[in-house]
Amino acid sequence: MQDINQKPDLSNIKNIIFDFGNVLLNINPSLTASAFKSLGIKDEADFFGGRSSLELMVKFERGQATSEEFIRAISAAVTSKIPDQQIIDAWNALLLDFPSERIELLKSLGLKYRLFLLSNTNQIHYEAYMHDFQLRYGFSLDSLFEKLWFSHQIGLSKPDTAIFEYVLKDKSLLPEETLFIDDTLMHVEAARKTGMKAWHLLPGVEISKAFS
Repeated sequence: MQDINQKPDLSNIKNIIFDFGNVLLNINPSLTASAFKSLGIKDEADFFGGRSSLELMVKFERGQATSEEFIRAISAAVTSKIPDQQIIDAWNALLLDFPSERIELLKSLGLKYRLFLLSNTNQIHYEAYMHDFQLRYGFSLDSLFEKLWFSHQIGLSKPDTAIFEYVLKDKSLLPEETLFIDDTLMHVEAARKTGMKAWHLLPGVEISKAFS
């Protein structure tokens, strides 16, 4: 089992691919669950009007369902008509902050390594955190990385090994020179299957301190 005090192995590493949620961007999914309950959604069975929530979530994060379709599904699961913006706000409730010390970490690592971001996400969340980051810091999140891959834009999602093979091919990265960092173990294990080095960011470990 990985030691919580263990640091990423950067020997022979030239490329670092970061996950986003709870690695760089703080998130709390329970806030969205609470927000949905306040809208009158009782449970997952009701949540999407009888369809599997997991199925729709996967489609949404792979760009196979639009924001409008996602909002309609939620609207159908509530007892009274509510504005779309209330649904969007509830869905975005899980998005918290991007601490400045992590920005400084990325700037420092960018002097030595090629940096990338790979995230399972969706159009509604994407629009929210990209806007909020620009508003707070005055520059684009894109500027911290050589490239960002978002699941809803490329039609692939973790933990499928296909998404890791895609990013390696897309930027001609050698897997043995590439480190992937994620807070979800199954994603880490999938990355390792492609030959990449992968580090599991354990709960309680601050990414900026892990590289100090």
